[in-house]
Amino acid sequence: MKLAPLLSSAVALAATVAAVTAGLGPAVAAQAATSKPAIAGACRHIAGPFRRAQNMITGAGGQRYIPYGITVTGLGNPNWKLHSSGDDAEINAAAASWCANTVRLQIFQFGLMGPGKTGVSVNTTFLGRIEGEVSTALNDGLDVVINDQTEGGGNPNALGMPTTQTEAFWKVMSGLYGHNPDVIFDLFNEPRRTDFPTEAGTWKFWKHGGSYHGYRFIGMEPLALYVRSLGARNLFWIEGPRTAGTLDQVVSHQIVRAGPLEYGINHPGAVNVPHDPADWYTRFGYAAKQVPMTDTEWTNYSSTRSCWKNAPKSAPAFLSYLARRGMGLTAWTLVPGVLAASADLADPTVIKSNWACKNTGLDEGAGALIMNWFKQHNS
Repeated sequence: MKLAPLLSSAVALAATVAAVTAGLGPAVAAQAATSKPAIAGACRHIAGPFRRAQNMITGAGGQRYIPYGITVTGLGNPNWKLHSSGDDAEINAAAASWCANTVRLQIFQFGLMGPGKTGVSVNTTFLGRIEGEVSTALNDGLDVVINDQTEGGGNPNALGMPTTQTEAFWKVMSGLYGHNPDVIFDLFNEPRRTDFPTEAGTWKFWKHGGSYHGYRFIGMEPLALYVRSLGARNLFWIEGPRTAGTLDQVVSHQIVRAGPLEYGINHPGAVNVPHDPADWYTRFGYAAKQVPMTDTEWTNYSSTRSCWKNAPKSAPAFLSYLARRGMGLTAWTLVPGVLAASADLADPTVIKSNWACKNTGLDEGAGALIMNWFKQHNS
């Protein structure tokens, strides 16, 4: 049973959908979900507490937990006051129409803790928004991932890896949700500033931290151990280096003494890589039988930013590859033009024969593939 406050957040009747993070487009009006179609009851929901069993994560009843979910971005950027008003509609649609068992909430670290990398003053208005969205998702029967997001926060050299403010962020979140078995902590979104000359150097910095361009950063292992020291019992997601684009050395650089945890890959490969099983195997697939892992963020839509030129073939092949490896996906993001083809969030985008990596409108993308994949594997 999901542990949520008795009163859930009401869905705004004329919600504004969360705009795509990092300036992908303006806010677009979204329809609020007013009821839950029958599909919601047909889809599996795995309750915590979560545990690691070799390369798998299991739930309270011993069932394997594979996340099938949506990344919600409204609170994950500096313009959260404008962009978060449609988040409840996305959360409800994820549970009601997309056969999701999980929702991943991107939370802007500097929105909660103040500007700069050392601010520790809690913005109570922002905190209230977080609590409202978490309650909405838990009351919908979803597992909730809280993702610490720092993109768009200022000087890129001073960001990109955890800092003492990141610890302050997780101290607040641990105080609220550290004993909630249905809340997952995604400790840091897309670790960056790790472009060392060698992969070994990159992975050492990612794991242990250190100095970079005159700034001191906390590694993913010390951060995980710190959050555990606060008493947090949650499942942790830990994303790989190079903006989570690789897990190529995760087996030899595992986080120790901080479980249960699993590793995350995001948007594997840049636009022009092959996007085929050989590439995916090198980036992460080789390790899927040895450590728990999931795809914490992936999308494809007609754009100049998140588009595979061979998507008509490679996008369905990628989803099949994840399934064969026992991996899940939290798709990015349920807004018109990306996963949704219109203001109706139950209306997914499709990949058409005239697919092109340019802005072609609001209806071309991998939404239908992802929705059907969720229904196939989670019902």
